[in-house]
Amino acid sequence: CFPPSLSGSQIQPLSFWDDFPSYKEQSEKALQALIREFKIMNEAASISISMDFENEEIPEGTIAFHRIKGTILAEAYYWFSTKQLEQDLLTADSNPGFSCHFLYINSGGGEAWYLDRLSETLHSLEKPVYVLFEKAGCSAAYYIGCHGNIIKSLTQNDSIGCIVTVVGFLNFDGYFEQLGIKHIEEYAHRSTLKNKKYNDLRDGSPEQYIKEELDPLCEQFINEVKLSRPVLQNLPEDDPVFQGETFSATNAQEKDLIDGLASFPEAIREAHQLGQQWLEHKNTQNRITQYL
Repeated sequence: CFPPSLSGSQIQPLSFWDDFPSYKEQSEKALQALIREFKIMNEAASISISMDFENEEIPEGTIAFHRIKGTILAEAYYWFSTKQLEQDLLTADSNPGFSCHFLYINSGGGEAWYLDRLSETLHSLEKPVYVLFEKAGCSAAYYIGCHGNIIKSLTQNDSIGCIVTVVGFLNFDGYFEQLGIKHIEEYAHRSTLKNKKYNDLRDGSPEQYIKEELDPLCEQFINEVKLSRPVLQNLPEDDPVFQGETFSATNAQEKDLIDGLASFPEAIREAHQLGQQWLEHKNTQNRITQYL
């Protein structure tokens, strides 16, 4: 890793991470690879796809590409960020060149915090949203993806669902005590409730934490899914969909969690058509307004 400096040598230790790409840079590289595949397959080369959300010189009808891959975090630079997605969605939605948002999702879930605000933003978008799941669209990833006007999955073996909340962590106290490391924590006399439900959770009494933290988040998640995808309101409350079950894409379609299967080129064509329909509707509304 760090070669020894020989006499008179100018060799210096270097960091492995000097050129580590940001999540945005990784996403742009992934998009270019998908576009090359798209063109190789002779698919509608005239369809414009872009992540340059601020560029107002893009052709009208361009698809705004949003990549959601890996663990979902609220704030991140080298990983996906819900806050950054929100800003990208709003920027693309206000850019007249874009006609449709394309969410390309491959994630098993992640951080629950800020998903409620992101959901509000997704509901507020003027332009339609197309969602394509690849491999996994679970938990927090489905929380985001359920807002699609059209939701498809890449293969019949993708994993979809897991509409629940969970908390998990490792307790190393016992291990550290074996090493002679003792954790000391004392509270003021009036601090009877400080950290109580978290300490109870750690010590095997999770009832308060489940009731006050996990249950409200779970209800919020389920209600958002039903609001964003009304067809699921027909399912009974005790259906496996609302108990955290994860389905293959084939079974997920039977449960109405998704609308079907699509390859990437097929999904891009469908998203383009969705955007064109939105443009036609918008232009019609503008003509009516001008006439009135």
